[in-house]
Amino acid sequence: MNHHEPLDLLPAIVWQRARTQPEAIAYRFFTGPTLVPDVLSFYAVWQQAASLACLLQERELDGGRVLLSCKSQKFFVIGFIACLLAGCVAVPTPPPRRRAVAGRLQLLAGDAQICAVIADDEQFQADAFDSAAVPLVFMPQWQGTDHAAQAARWRMPALHAGSLAFLQYTSGSTADPKGVMVTHGNLVNNCAAIQEAMAFAPHSSILTALPLFHDMGLVGGVLESMYAGCIGNCMPPSEFVQYPERWLQLIAKFGITISGGPNFMYDLAARAVTPEQMAGLDLSAWQVAFCGAEPIRAATIERFTARFAGVGFRPAAFYPCYGMAESTLFITGKHIDAMPAVCTLSGSKVVSCGMPRHDTEVRIVDPEVHACLADGLIGEIWVAGRSVAAGYWRREELSESTFAARLRAHGDTPYLRTGDLGYMKDGELYVTGRLKDLIILYGKKYAPQDIEEEALNSHHALREAGSAALGVMRDGKEMLVLVCELKRDWVRRTQEWPAVARSISSAVALAHGMAVDDVVFINPGALPRTSSGKVRRAQCQLDYLSGALGRLPAA
Repeated sequence: MNHHEPLDLLPAIVWQRARTQPEAIAYRFFTGPTLVPDVLSFYAVWQQAASLACLLQERELDGGRVLLSCKSQKFFVIGFIACLLAGCVAVPTPPPRRRAVAGRLQLLAGDAQICAVIADDEQFQADAFDSAAVPLVFMPQWQGTDHAAQAARWRMPALHAGSLAFLQYTSGSTADPKGVMVTHGNLVNNCAAIQEAMAFAPHSSILTALPLFHDMGLVGGVLESMYAGCIGNCMPPSEFVQYPERWLQLIAKFGITISGGPNFMYDLAARAVTPEQMAGLDLSAWQVAFCGAEPIRAATIERFTARFAGVGFRPAAFYPCYGMAESTLFITGKHIDAMPAVCTLSGSKVVSCGMPRHDTEVRIVDPEVHACLADGLIGEIWVAGRSVAAGYWRREELSESTFAARLRAHGDTPYLRTGDLGYMKDGELYVTGRLKDLIILYGKKYAPQDIEEEALNSHHALREAGSAALGVMRDGKEMLVLVCELKRDWVRRTQEWPAVARSISSAVALAHGMAVDDVVFINPGALPRTSSGKVRRAQCQLDYLSGALGRLPAA
């Protein structure tokens, strides 16, 4: 069995790993300051996942959707792989921490028409579901069962490339969940693309500090390492946010070769890690520091590289890439060991996200007339290839318009409309913003993230990645509004807020020649965000207009 062939689906790969490298480390799970992991071998992963899969199969749940909501990263990984091995469709979701999350869980459960739940939170049933309607596998209880005996009864499911593997619910409006239908064929094809792009090998070791219920942590962290036959390392995202130095300490201590995340992770590490915490760090084994999921800032690359060059971080390791759940995960990435390319556009630096890999094709298209644009011209990014998902679950019209777009005068190839804007130069993709988030003032278009960055850099009272620039129509007038989270120690310093607002307005006027009509200060953490932490600007706009934003009252 050649695991590089996309026809080998992940259940077969999991079984093959258990047979051919049973003692090799598959996953390490880190929690707490000791940096001592909970370790699972490839055989242990298969045995535990097959045991749970057998349970699902014996309940005749094959083909059904199974909601997966675990606080423990280990339970999540076992649960997800069990769904694959059972021929079930996994529906990964965040654990229910707050009432809003529990409400969203019920919404997703209803939309996905789930037939079972895998969870590890004792409050789960009481808070989120009617236990009589849906069977629950409670992981701490299940852990005590005889895995060897149950795994022996597991049977390989009859799957093909078009079989659904999981539903990846994209964040977006809470009331309108959209489940991306990722097939088994999509999964192995995208894993092959990532392996090719990031030079994954059996000796590689990847560390993810991202949520595992989201595509970047799940496909890029957990499933890619299984596909490539190397070690996958998992660190809770909440620990990264509190202790960013642990991320770098793990990379150094365990010789991690591949790790990364959104721009904010690099920004936080560069700002927060102290010289004392850097003592003894050696980041020279880190070959691929991938960065994606949100706009990649040239300033962040420069700051992070300068900060950690002295402890072995190589500038060429920085790996900007581009992807989305609708294309399973990965779409483009740079050449290994090449320096990230940067262009200047309208005075702003734009970082290249590299070139498409494997069979993926990227086109830049005029969104109005569906015609391809020449190199250097900005248009909507369209994507084709076997990694593009099958559509949105139970959303036929939206699937048709998003996943089956056709180019004018270019045959019958269906394209995914990403909703992102960008341009191609020398075969590389430069992402410039979102089609829907664009701010249009007085007939001129602005990318909100450029305005937000000016605001952030204008005053130290503002929280990192905690601002939203909005274009709002009020009384027939176009307005520019900035909504900014204050740092906790600034919430009560009301007398100084006018000076902060003036700094923001001045910085934006100086950089972009535009007047800020309103600056709104809100509590830290109050901005509406997606499950992966991106600011939901459209929701923010609605909240601003309806007065639901929670504007902090001035003294």
